[in-house]
Amino acid sequence: MISGLPRSAKYGIIIGIGIPGLLFLLGITSYVFSSVRKYHRRRHERVGTSSGVLRVTIAPPSPFVMGLNRPTIESYPKTMLGASRRLPKASDNTCPICLCEYEAEETLRTIPECNHYFHVNCIDEWLKVNGTCPLCRNCPEGSA
Repeated sequence: MISGLPRSAKYGIIIGIGIPGLLFLLGITSYVFSSVRKYHRRRHERVGTSSGVLRVTIAPPSPFVMGLNRPTIESYPKTMLGASRRLPKASDNTCPICLCEYEAEETLRTIPECNHYFHVNCIDEWLKVNGTCPLCRNCPEGSA
């Protein structure tokens, strides 16, 4: 196909395809390198100091616990259910955390600010991690 063309036409085709192709490759390479630079720039933050520029590496966010400490949790009142399993609120017959009904002779813990009842083991584990009432999401006094 190209063999029957004069030499000047061949050079014209090569230049006509070669220069745009080269510009395209340069553009793609530039885009890739700028993306890599942006990625690294996000991971490192420059902080100005009096002696120049200090490079600080930003670590990924670490999960931290917003729960309550053991003495605070232990300070919340406990209630021992009798045979009648009666609580101050008649609708409080199920633990909202484990969804099991309260049984006779079980010990429950109350969050003082909202007076919600829970199994001791359920609420103790919840408050170690969350620090808020599972029902109303109010923060108990000791969690601030």
